Amino acid sequence: MTVLSRRRALSLLLLGAAAPLALGARPVWAASGVAFRHGVASGDPLADRVVLWTRVTPDAPAAAASVRLAWEVAADAAFQRPVRRGTVDATSARDYTAKVDVDGLKPGQDYWYRFTCGTATSPVGRTRTLPQGRIDSVVMAAVTCALYPNGYFNAYDHIAKLDRLDAVVELGDYIYEYGAKDDDYGMENGRRLGRIPEPPHDIVTLTDYRLRYAQYRRDPDLQAAHARAPWICVWDDHEVCNDTWAGGAENHHPEQGAFLTREAAAVRAYYEWMPIREPRVGQAAEEIQRAFQFGDLATLVMVETRLQARSRQLEWSVPGDLPMAVYEVAADKSRRKVADAGVTAKVMAAVKAGGSAPAPYVLGPDEDAIRTFCADPERQMMGVRQEEWLAATLKASVAAGTPWQVLGNEVVMARTIAPKLEKAMGADGVARWLGALPETARAKLAPIVHMASFDIPYDLDGWDGYPAARERVYDAIKAAVVDGRAGNTVVLSGDSHAFWVNELRDAAGTTRVAAEFGASSITSPSPGEELGLPQLGDILKAQNPEVLLNDHTAKGYVLLTLTHEAAVADLVAVTIDAKPYQARTLGRWRVPATTAPGVERPQPV
Repeated sequence: MTVLSRRRALSLLLLGAAAPLALGARPVWAASGVAFRHGVASGDPLADRVVLWTRVTPDAPAAAASVRLAWEVAADAAFQRPVRRGTVDATSARDYTAKVDVDGLKPGQDYWYRFTCGTATSPVGRTRTLPQGRIDSVVMAAVTCALYPNGYFNAYDHIAKLDRLDAVVELGDYIYEYGAKDDDYGMENGRRLGRIPEPPHDIVTLTDYRLRYAQYRRDPDLQAAHARAPWICVWDDHEVCNDTWAGGAENHHPEQGAFLTREAAAVRAYYEWMPIREPRVGQAAEEIQRAFQFGDLATLVMVETRLQARSRQLEWSVPGDLPMAVYEVAADKSRRKVADAGVTAKVMAAVKAGGSAPAPYVLGPDEDAIRTFCADPERQMMGVRQEEWLAATLKASVAAGTPWQVLGNEVVMARTIAPKLEKAMGADGVARWLGALPETARAKLAPIVHMASFDIPYDLDGWDGYPAARERVYDAIKAAVVDGRAGNTVVLSGDSHAFWVNELRDAAGTTRVAAEFGASSITSPSPGEELGLPQLGDILKAQNPEVLLNDHTAKGYVLLTLTHEAAVADLVAVTIDAKPYQARTLGRWRVPATTAPGVERPQPV
């Protein structure tokens, strides 16, 4: 079987979306000994329906394979105006989670919902259907990257208290797979704050993933955000493991078993625990790309860039992964790649033996080879079918007269080269920075500083590692013109743990294709934090013309407000190390609407 067909078979087999109880299974348990410890959630809103979610915890789970829950939806918070009601079974086969796709609702309306079982009642959630026809505005909160041990989920609490919110757009890394060892990701803060991952090891099995989701969903701030508005979600890599691609991942190792088995377990747990609509019959569980229409104002297009088709990425952190070359260094410190095979072999042998490259030579990443590898048009992020779907969706949105096309996208799309620290800080500044670090950190970072001094992409796991695929997305955006009228594309991006404001240009540099707003993390540390370089964002901005703002100091989310006149993005910074917390607007950027091809440049306001 092909990788894709094997993956489809595994995911469809393990997902068990609508599996009935087997013959002889224990009957539904209508007991009073249950609790709603994981809150409620709603998601994937349409004009006439929305998905509702909860989980019930039986006092004696071994006593029942299924627990029957009653659900109700009302047009008011006091449930004096009931609209819909019914029952749903929370089964042990789905970890006692339950989802209902409630239909028969009115467009553009707020609704309140709850679940009951015996005398137990869930918290009340608030949701909203998508509007139809003419509307004045849409408000979305874009969130990403919530590393449980590294800090409090204060940004979720801040979102829950917003006066106006139509939807939360979750761009991936909702959970992380790492364990609780002292050197595991985020555990320096995790020990101090008492936020210890459960289970305490890297999650691999279905049981592991369920336990991790359960821990996240007990967090009161996350529960509050889920109860505030419907969520529209997509995964990135950490819902499985770091730097996932279609067939493997950087953080998957042979002793952890077959990668596709791990992926299937992760995907199954995702569908169990997230308020996402179940796959259609015959649809692979990995195909979570979908679109949402907000009246006549905006089309939100959620793309999937990890599990379906993504080609393997080059890794900075994997020894031997980047192709290397020998360079000759001139007196003015300029470098020229050595073409002489004999010289190259001699220098490589010296380095391999544990020495340094003999002067005047240095070893560094092969810029030409890396560019050639990344630029291969066969390399995929989304795959041909999804690219065709995206192009058709964008074209249909523009044809309908919708002014805004918003891409919910997992990784940063702007072109960025690795930061030239010596150019920005001077040799003495780099020496002082490295000298202030512990010896172990200095030993790790010095080679990275050297590698970054070459012209290679900053993020090989982002769209910079797939420039041909990125250009196909840009071509689809540019082709979405109907009767001379174009839309306005805004890209929302996650993954990077930093705030970004970017103007995205095509390869020729002649067309500003889209504006990009990158959400910082809910809690995950930024590269600038980990390097002890809070000015890293300023350096990346200064050295990359598409970058208008980059901030590695703040956590938080992007609040995007769309009107017929403009898109306004508030970069909301929220502290994570204590309660109570502080929140502020780091910056506000505006993109005026236009009907001409291309988009206007984002401007600070």
